[in-house]
Amino acid sequence: MSKAWVKSNIAVTGVSEDGSEIKHSFNNLKEGLTEEKITTFTAILNTLLADKISETKLTTIETVTK
Repeated sequence: MSKAWVKSNIAVTGVSEDGSEIKHSFNNLKEGLTEEKITTFTAILNTLLADKISETKLTTIETVTK
C-alpha cells in the first residue's frame, strides 16, 4: 500500500473580545507542514486578527493505492 499527498487545510476558531466565535480556513497548503510551522502560523493569526485562537484543525488528504 502506498500513500500520495493531495492537499492540506487548516481551520482555526477564534474568540473575539465580545465572546463571539470566528472561524477562518486556509486551503491548499504546502506539503510537509510541521507542528512548529503550524504553531508559528497560529501565533501570526493571533496578532493579525486580534482574536484569541481557541482551536486549530489540520486536515490532510492523501490517496491510497494497493
